[in-house]
Amino acid sequence: MRRKTPAEKLRTEKTLMILLSALACVGAVFLVSLVFSGIASVIDLSDGAFLLMADAALCAGCFAAGFTAAKRRGRHGMKTGFLCGVIIFLAVLLGGIIFVRSFSAGGLFTKLLIILICSSIGGIFGVNSPRRFR
Repeated sequence: MRRKTPAEKLRTEKTLMILLSALACVGAVFLVSLVFSGIASVIDLSDGAFLLMADAALCAGCFAAGFTAAKRRGRHGMKTGFLCGVIIFLAVLLGGIIFVRSFSAGGLFTKLLIILICSSIGGIFGVNSPRRFR
């Protein structure tokens, strides 16, 4: 069995970081959506409230992804969170194009801001949080 070169180790670490942050994003969106669906089943809500809940779930997922990636990397939190946000935005954009088959420029810009701000804040918190396990 041969040893990995430093470039292979770096590639493996980056791939693992992306996968873990994507998993954290999906998990956070799922949990927040689960809570919001429980609330919506009890209370009669307007369409605007549902859009607000969807944006809040997206914020939670982006924060979790930025936090996880920056905590794993250990440095450059805002940059790491921002890059996670770009990847998440591209995934949301691609999913919207495939499933909805349309998008509005205003909604696109708003989602971009929400995703980039929340994931950057998550990256900042991830780098500055104390390390307990590694």
